[in-house]
Amino acid sequence: GTGNDLARIHGWGAGYANESLLMILDQITESYVSLLDRWTMTIEQRKKKKAKEKKIKTKPFINYMSIGMDALSALQVHTLRENSPNMFFSRAVNKIWYALFGAEDAIKASCSDLPKQIILEADGVKIPIPKDSQGLIFLNIDSYLGGVPLWSRGVPILKRRSRQLRRYSEGDFLGMSDADLLENRSRLPSYDESDSSVACDVNGTEFEVKKETYQEKLERLMACNTPSSCQDGKLDVISHRGNFNLGQIRVG
Repeated sequence: GTGNDLARIHGWGAGYANESLLMILDQITESYVSLLDRWTMTIEQRKKKKAKEKKIKTKPFINYMSIGMDALSALQVHTLRENSPNMFFSRAVNKIWYALFGAEDAIKASCSDLPKQIILEADGVKIPIPKDSQGLIFLNIDSYLGGVPLWSRGVPILKRRSRQLRRYSEGDFLGMSDADLLENRSRLPSYDESDSSVACDVNGTEFEVKKETYQEKLERLMACNTPSSCQDGKLDVISHRGNFNLGQIRVG
């Protein structure tokens, strides 16, 4: 993901807009250290009959990762830029290329079979992918498409009977007291908490956790009722219906 989105999520804006350098330095003196999760993606190539072993690649990412139609459009733009850099001479022209490739892929429905090609699994539970899905986006920060908070605008597939919590984009727990942290951590269980009957709070004190059934675990994973955070050890997964759908979200 781009540095612009990372700057947005931490309150620094989308880029430099001719502000006073003294003002920026003043803001830096008032800033604080914020935690940020780093993820590693493992790519395994399907083993061929004659191949002795699988080829495995690992790639780190911080902001987000996408699979599907928008990723295909971005790859086409990247390939064109590598082959013909002279065709990319301004931000406006760059956006036009993204729009052209995005529209072409949307018309062709290049990734209409994505639900048949992808198996999505979280905490050992298989997550159903919507039949009309043409892309999956894995968010570590809630800023995509030039600053759109996809997670905050998202609609859960399953509606929980319990009252949903308000979602926020910032997800910064550094300003909380120990009591607030403990309350939030107990409400937002860690990704591997359900695999054991014992968990620990922020002070290292053990407490018993009720074992979840498969259905309860599936509902929890698909509830989407917790704030997006770049420092909670979790990824937010968004399904979209293609580039036109992302365009609608972009314009609101």
